[in-house]
Amino acid sequence: MKKIGVLTSGGDAPGMNACLKTVVEMSYNYGYECIAFRMGYKGLIENDYYKITKDDVKSIFNLGGSYIYSARSKEFMQDEYRQIAVQNIKKSGIKALIVIGGNGTYLGAKDLSDLGVNIIAIPATIDNDVHSTESSLGFDSAVNNATDMIDNIKQTMQANERISIIECMGRYGGNIALYSAMASQADIVAVPEDPLDLEHIYRFIADQIKHGNNSPTLVVAEKQYDVFKLAKDIERDFNHECRAVILGYMQRGGAPTVKDRMSAIRYGVSAVECIDAGIMNVAIGLKNDKIVTTPIAEAVKMHTNFRQDLYDSFKLLNNPRNKA
Repeated sequence: MKKIGVLTSGGDAPGMNACLKTVVEMSYNYGYECIAFRMGYKGLIENDYYKITKDDVKSIFNLGGSYIYSARSKEFMQDEYRQIAVQNIKKSGIKALIVIGGNGTYLGAKDLSDLGVNIIAIPATIDNDVHSTESSLGFDSAVNNATDMIDNIKQTMQANERISIIECMGRYGGNIALYSAMASQADIVAVPEDPLDLEHIYRFIADQIKHGNNSPTLVVAEKQYDVFKLAKDIERDFNHECRAVILGYMQRGGAPTVKDRMSAIRYGVSAVECIDAGIMNVAIGLKNDKIVTTPIAEAVKMHTNFRQDLYDSFKLLNNPRNKA
């Protein structure tokens, strides 16, 4: 029986399990046996795989995390271990390997493709920084989670007239921060695509307090500031209570949204269809809500998908740098 391999790699994202379930079911529908590699590329190196069946995945569609586990592998960055992975893939007898993950996963997929492995890549990362698609699995879920938490934090901060600094995940991008700031009607957003220095932040806070907002909300993407130090500095310099909150892994866990579930089905179906049609070494994505494929070699070097238009709209509404 012909075989398809599948793995999830990097940080887990809501929708991975929904996509895995779809891949497994489609594989058997098309006459393939499906084998799952545990712990991403680590599983390739250690030859840790098993036959995964429809019964195995029948109850995972609405679950967060990854049923077959996910990991980042430093060893896989070394050529000698990639060669071991390739040999193990060949021994497994699979026709193609479906990798589900983010941009780091795509770089690994490109390396495997260069070494002769047939690859299909599916975007799954809450950071939405896979540039060959408009929407990666997990992003919508993470934004919804973050928005709900920011809404709740704003309510308690307003009750106590406290300034709040809320840090979102995003790795090196500002997508989660931007979308959740807009959706929660935060007062300012700080993203790495347009860094804000302390002067801008202070001017913003002073302007908000001057106009009667004694509990302004700052949403920031991670890796920009030490938010706890920033909160202490603001409290000292403004003589006004300020609290910092890091949302962290609460954004990444939990059930996927309807949008992520639907995308997971579409990506999984398309991946197996591509393999059956002999279309290999491509990344599956969405453009204008239509499935597209991009050569994996191109997918890893495409430009950022940060929504500058949305950010510009947010600045026009809230950013004091645009005020006369």
